[in-house]
Amino acid sequence: MIEEFQRRHRPFKRWFNVRDIGGYTSASGASVPWGRYYRGGAPEAFDEEEAERARALRLRTALDLRRDDERAREGTHALVALGTRHVALSVSPDQAAMDAAVGNTISAARYLKYLEVGVPALRETFELLGDPDSYPVLVHCSAGKDRTGVVTAMTLELLGVPRDVIETDYAMTNLERERLTEYLTARGGWFTNASPAQREYALSVPPDAISGFLDGLRDQFGGAETYLRGIGVPAAAIEGLRRMLSEPAR
Repeated sequence: MIEEFQRRHRPFKRWFNVRDIGGYTSASGASVPWGRYYRGGAPEAFDEEEAERARALRLRTALDLRRDDERAREGTHALVALGTRHVALSVSPDQAAMDAAVGNTISAARYLKYLEVGVPALRETFELLGDPDSYPVLVHCSAGKDRTGVVTAMTLELLGVPRDVIETDYAMTNLERERLTEYLTARGGWFTNASPAQREYALSVPPDAISGFLDGLRDQFGGAETYLRGIGVPAAAIEGLRRMLSEPAR
């Protein structure tokens, strides 16, 4: 996994968990093009050197899955200054209600709850992923692990990427933990006094969360495509996503 992470990871000083999902192969042999879909956390302001590196990604659209209060606290978009279109899509709009429903932990139950409370945002997200004008695209939330992990897992399922590969992609977030811990410790603020449980919530992902989510997505909703069609995502958008994120086997 470490070698695969290094191949995909795009390290920045103040932007974490940025990875390219290119190169994954479906059961049919088609592969995801490199440089077309990035997943990550929320970028902070870039210095000039990092701005140039960010420009090199040529991001046309950033799909921001954070809540409104997170955007207000963390800032909207360093990438907007570079000409990237920013689209606000709150997959989990009410943190208190979410925690009351499924507990303040990272779990399959939390991820499956996104499919209930985040319908408008998920519908628009996948409509935009079906639009060629959205690409290259960044899908991100605050840490780039939970909401981003769910949308990316569903995208990879639509592309026919094997489940074990989807689960490995999700778990790569844990390989960014050490670097992010060092940054947050040096920056101070809330992280300095955070409990071990709070740090775990902020930095890590448990592998069983995405496994349980994929089980529930299949058993409760019939899989990603059936769920998305059921909430109103047009078939043309799903096919558009597949065209943009699939290259034929060579």
